[in-house]
Amino acid sequence: MVGSVLVVLGPSLGCGSGTAVHEPASSGVSGGGASGGAGNSDGSVDAGASGYAAESTGAGSGGTVGATNSGSTGTTGARMVDAGRAGSTPSGDAGVDASQPLRADAGAVGGGGQDAGAGDASFTEGGVGCGGQVLGGGPVTTNAMHLDIGVHDPSMIWDGSRYFLFATGGTLGIRSSPDMFTWTNAGNVFSAVPAWVATALGSIPTDLWAPDISYFNGLFHVYYAGSSFGSNDSVIGLATTTSLESPAFSDRGMVVQSTTSDDFNAIDPNVSFDQDCGPWLAYGSFWSGIKLHKLDAATGKLATDDTNTYSLAARGGSNAIEAASIVSHNGYYYLFVSFDACCKGLDSTYRTMMGRATQITGPYTDKTGASMMTGAAEQLLVTSGRYIGPGGGTAWKDGDQYLYVYHYYDGDDSGVSKLQVRPIAFDDDDWVSLGAPLFP
Repeated sequence: MVGSVLVVLGPSLGCGSGTAVHEPASSGVSGGGASGGAGNSDGSVDAGASGYAAESTGAGSGGTVGATNSGSTGTTGARMVDAGRAGSTPSGDAGVDASQPLRADAGAVGGGGQDAGAGDASFTEGGVGCGGQVLGGGPVTTNAMHLDIGVHDPSMIWDGSRYFLFATGGTLGIRSSPDMFTWTNAGNVFSAVPAWVATALGSIPTDLWAPDISYFNGLFHVYYAGSSFGSNDSVIGLATTTSLESPAFSDRGMVVQSTTSDDFNAIDPNVSFDQDCGPWLAYGSFWSGIKLHKLDAATGKLATDDTNTYSLAARGGSNAIEAASIVSHNGYYYLFVSFDACCKGLDSTYRTMMGRATQITGPYTDKTGASMMTGAAEQLLVTSGRYIGPGGGTAWKDGDQYLYVYHYYDGDDSGVSKLQVRPIAFDDDDWVSLGAPLFP
């Protein structure tokens, strides 16, 4: 395409190799598929394994993209970040002293469990300020050129000097960038699918799905899913490393498992933090919806002081809900999810939805107060023009900026799934809107 930049690093997944297809078998899954190509830093592309077409569940959704954050276009710029961030300082940052001790964000208003505006400096914004070393604060700028970055189910983090991008496919390839626009391969989490995954599932999955990257207790944590097509016979595993620049991942094994006798699906993991900086794991796809478990920060596994399984959101009928992530702001927790069908290329009907709560465990509601457990939610993104089925993303906090990283299916490129990032904005009533994309 004229005026575009082709950046195909790792699998370009249009429901090809490794695409996380999460539909119950009873909903009717169609076969077929596209192939993905594993990209190399020199620009060459390795042959990809063929995959599957996808979920036939979910009616198509029309409409336009949600409200745009005023002033979100143009250069947002790099920002000053809290002391304690390691690595280089991007242009525009105040000089950061990496020797300074950790401090949590000071003076955040709104109390946990209180209405916005109540004013309570004890509420710490979950994410940055939690977990040992202060991360975040990478450059967030717009780019007028279209970027073709093949990806599915993305998750991203700034480690103090570079962005690192994780996504569905193979043994979980990693990409890195100084600016979100120029990406290079940065290795894989695993050299092969861990043996315990095959033992738990009874077979070796072709690909691992939907990795989530987070940082706490001095370690980078990658939670990921292993499953089989159209089944809730699934596992969530964990790998950790002290560095992403020079990674040496340790396989920590299983965290959550679901079987065909369960009413939930253990895939699409995401870590978030409560006001005390305690980590929590959200997950779920179809069946009875989105679940939440408290984690033990020391082990990364499920906590023993709170063994409850919290139900956060669900849908009747098709049960088409997945890809949960949670961020906190001003005394509220915001649950982002995807409704309807991913992985069908040009026929995908994914859309991004959101609700909020005053406790990380819920209840989450829409603006009218209707519960997300009954399928209520605010719509943030829906198919518009070439951007088909936007979803499968991760809401996260990058320094003082909130971002939503997700994939869409490119209507101008045969429905191939590609990367997009949008700023998250909060209005005067502390409800979310998504700003203009960082690259068109």
